Amino acid sequence: MALIRTALLAALIYGAYLVAFPDWGRNTLYQGTVPFFIAGGVVGVALLKKMLDIGEGGLKFVLEGAFLVAVALFLGYTLPQKNGKPPPLTQWAQGVRPHRDDARRGLERLHVDPNGAVGLIVLHVFPN
Repeated sequence: MALIRTALLAALIYGAYLVAFPDWGRNTLYQGTVPFFIAGGVVGVALLKKMLDIGEGGLKFVLEGAFLVAVALFLGYTLPQKNGKPPPLTQWAQGVRPHRDDARRGLERLHVDPNGAVGLIVLHVFPN
């Protein structure tokens, strides 16, 4: 269960970056390898917890949380953007905040209908 939880949260982080900052480039090498790196990291965290015999308790969540923070930082500083824009976390530090229009373009790039049930839920997270 912990493996699935960590994998879903890491995938949610990746998807959030793709939706919130829709100007990601079409670098197929990056987009093709990052999910495998994330999946390998999830398996590595699960194996580390088994090797250290971390069953219950807070240390398990600290280890998973540290991995998820590492995923968020890695993606935030390396996700390539087109048109010479800096990576997402650099844009965030410069004061650029994603809006509903950005999320709509991000959903369209991921082939999710922005007017569908999932699209409307995601769009309500972003300000106008």
